[in-house]
Amino acid sequence: MEMRFEYINGVLIAHVQMFLDHVGAENFKYVLSERMKAGETIVLDLEKLVNIDNYGLDALLAMAQKALENNSVIKLARVSADMKIVLDITKVYRVFDIYSTVEEAVASCQEEAK
Repeated sequence: MEMRFEYINGVLIAHVQMFLDHVGAENFKYVLSERMKAGETIVLDLEKLVNIDNYGLDALLAMAQKALENNSVIKLARVSADMKIVLDITKVYRVFDIYSTVEEAVASCQEEAK
């Protein structure tokens, strides 16, 4: 699993690439855990995510738990229609704020900081 990181207005953006499945889930958790700082807001840009399985869903939930423990926040952006169906069926959508664009997610972080 490959991820690219950048900061936009103090928010860490993690661009998730291609697959979040049994092969990439552990690496996803490891890489994101290493980058996550206490109190930080992270937006997962899922535009290029084409496949997620139960391991990937577990990894997302594990990172949400770690974020809570770290007083951090994880938001999702650019979730595909197929991915939204998976999140709806599994009820994982309840754990995350989901935005149409990365910019909307970043703006919501700035609004919450006020």
